[in-house]
Amino acid sequence: MADGFGIAAWRKGWRARTRNRKRRRRIPGRGRGSALDAGTVCRAGESAEGSGLANGRADVPVAAELDARARAVYAAAGAGRIGGASARSETRLKLAEHVAIRFALDSYERGELRVNAVKQLLDRMNTEIEALRKILSTQEQMMAQAGLSVQAYTELLDQEFWEQVPEENKKEVLTSDEAWCVPPRNVRAFLEEMLRRGELKTANEILLKYASCIGLEAPEARRTTAIGLSDLGELYGSGDGSALMEAIRRVGNQLAVEREPELQTLVGAAFVRLSQEAASKRCYPAMQQALASLESVEAQRPGSTQSLRPRIGAEERLPEFIEEAVRTGQIADGMMDILTLMPKATINYVTNRFGHCGFREDCELLCSVIHNLGEDAVQRLIETLQTAPAGEAAETIGLLSQLSPDQVGKILPVRLSQWPRSSHDRVVRQLSAAPPEQRAQLLVAVYDSLDLMIRPLAIDEMGMSGQAECIPKLIALLQEDETMGFARVKAIEALGRLRATAASPLLLHILETKQVWRWVYPNEMRIAAAQALLRVDKAVGMQVVAASGIDRRELALEPTDPEGNASVIRQRRYARLKLSRNLVAVTTNLRENFRLSIPELNLGGGIGSGERHLAPGSLLSLKFTHGVRHIKAQAMVRGARPQAMAFEFADMDLQERYRLRKLLLELGGLPMVAQVTNRSRRRGRVAVSKA
Repeated sequence: MADGFGIAAWRKGWRARTRNRKRRRRIPGRGRGSALDAGTVCRAGESAEGSGLANGRADVPVAAELDARARAVYAAAGAGRIGGASARSETRLKLAEHVAIRFALDSYERGELRVNAVKQLLDRMNTEIEALRKILSTQEQMMAQAGLSVQAYTELLDQEFWEQVPEENKKEVLTSDEAWCVPPRNVRAFLEEMLRRGELKTANEILLKYASCIGLEAPEARRTTAIGLSDLGELYGSGDGSALMEAIRRVGNQLAVEREPELQTLVGAAFVRLSQEAASKRCYPAMQQALASLESVEAQRPGSTQSLRPRIGAEERLPEFIEEAVRTGQIADGMMDILTLMPKATINYVTNRFGHCGFREDCELLCSVIHNLGEDAVQRLIETLQTAPAGEAAETIGLLSQLSPDQVGKILPVRLSQWPRSSHDRVVRQLSAAPPEQRAQLLVAVYDSLDLMIRPLAIDEMGMSGQAECIPKLIALLQEDETMGFARVKAIEALGRLRATAASPLLLHILETKQVWRWVYPNEMRIAAAQALLRVDKAVGMQVVAASGIDRRELALEPTDPEGNASVIRQRRYARLKLSRNLVAVTTNLRENFRLSIPELNLGGGIGSGERHLAPGSLLSLKFTHGVRHIKAQAMVRGARPQAMAFEFADMDLQERYRLRKLLLELGGLPMVAQVTNRSRRRGRVAVSKA
């Protein structure tokens, strides 16, 4: 066994100091190199019983040699005669243990023992006083049966010995190559005290020295150190990470060269424990060291890391790393180095996470993660868009619209012809997260390839982009007779949001054209044209509206303008309306139809609670009932939560929309315009049925 606390220079100095002290009187039976035997202990107990110590006299030679604490125990041994046999046996045991500890400590202080020798001595003493301990075994058995752990007496003796060692000696030992000899619980107690007092430098030095013992030549030293590192993993993660990173490096190096099977298992367990601590504390440099060490171990011992890599759980914790970056708004130092080592897993998670972002800052951060992975990551996304199934390919569009918009413009129109309607809807949702300029360009480029039911939603996004580049396309859609009525109304609203002065003549035409004594265009289209004209040219609009025969109350429900530089991705198209009483809607296109109770509704959609919940992107045919009136509409399911389901109107006959406007004016009161600056990262609203 390797040297314990025996640092030659320190022991030599200690001996020199000891020689200058007065000669200590020795307990009979203890001498240089001698051992404490059970006979000495028993004689001490018997002397105590037969002495006058119970009366306060210390006239027994053995008692005269003990320190104050031992004398108290020694006196109690004599006093124990008054009690029963059990009390006397317990007192003898205390006396024997104290004498053993004092003997070991004095021997260590004189330099006669090393740390590992101290443990051997305590083991031998533990055996010699076993006879006394057996008397108390009944109590231990009762404790064990009750489920209470009973600590080994050798450990108790060892712990009490350590507590009596002076602090400077403890520090000296723990910063030496003999640090492994100190039990982990004692190292932990000392380090916790150092950290409590703010002595971080000392604590770091001890941790580094303890970790270095993993590379010692003695197998017992490596074995004990590996076990100790697993126990002390939490303390390695408590500092600035330098000790943790160095410990992982040293353990990884030893794991690569270790040849004994048992030690390979123990060293591997220590490596996993330290790596897990690095992951839990988000110490990315230490995690990078762990992954680099794994590569080194694999190179020297092929196949040996297959069981270690899953236990470290770096890929399993990848979502936690990404979510923390999204939550803090920045990529922590060293995090990208970790993600670069796991490019495939990073791309997959970031791609899926992008589709659930509600704020542009989050989207930009995720794009920066992919950008920092390098050109290969972007190319992999492009290949996914080109060849993957519709559901998987559509999820890449949001990222690529910022990282490689030209490729999206080339590939997407071709692929849309092969995709179902739900994927078309997903494409529009993904493009809404793109920067305004790229969003407008891509929406115009793919519009003609979109499903007819999805086109009105794309027109809405054009208007919300704020980009004049969309105006020619919108005017063309308004002029074409083939354009569906609902899409034409959406185009008018988008032109109003964009303040398209070029559309003024067309808007005037819709407002003023008559055929004999009736208006040519539907009421809903004329109302939308009046609202748009008031935004494009307010003076002209007010004059025309006054002579249009439109009720001014009907103009109250108007499209909202986009707010520039808003953080939220999808701003509300219309003001919220809380209904004075819930409106009931019934689905009509499902195999098992159900009812929705709707407390909030506007011209763009609503939120309701029902008996079933459908996946986002599902198409619903809804029939709203109010009295004897019925309103029909096509809607896309948006958010689906346990108690609520949001939906957005995708198509509606213009006469039905006009009835809906009337109904909202009757049940909704004044619209409540929400400010995007007030929206934060929170859970969505829950629809609560009203009595």
